[in-house]
Amino acid sequence: MTITLEQIAKLADVSLTTASRVINELPGVRPATRERVLQIIRQHGYQPNPMARSLAAQRSRKGSDLHETDSGKE
Repeated sequence: MTITLEQIAKLADVSLTTASRVINELPGVRPATRERVLQIIRQHGYQPNPMARSLAAQRSRKGSDLHETDSGKE
């Protein structure tokens, strides 16, 4: 059975956001916390799901496609 990022977060006693920051090498995570998450990732052989990452990237791009509309002023 493969382990999910949610399970990694739970095992590391961190939020899903923190676990995601570690996976994506983003700032904002204390070094000790980062190492704890990485250790669990190594222990369980976690591999991000490429399909899930692709879907997340598509959702992110769609959100950035929002445009302000004219408020009806003429």
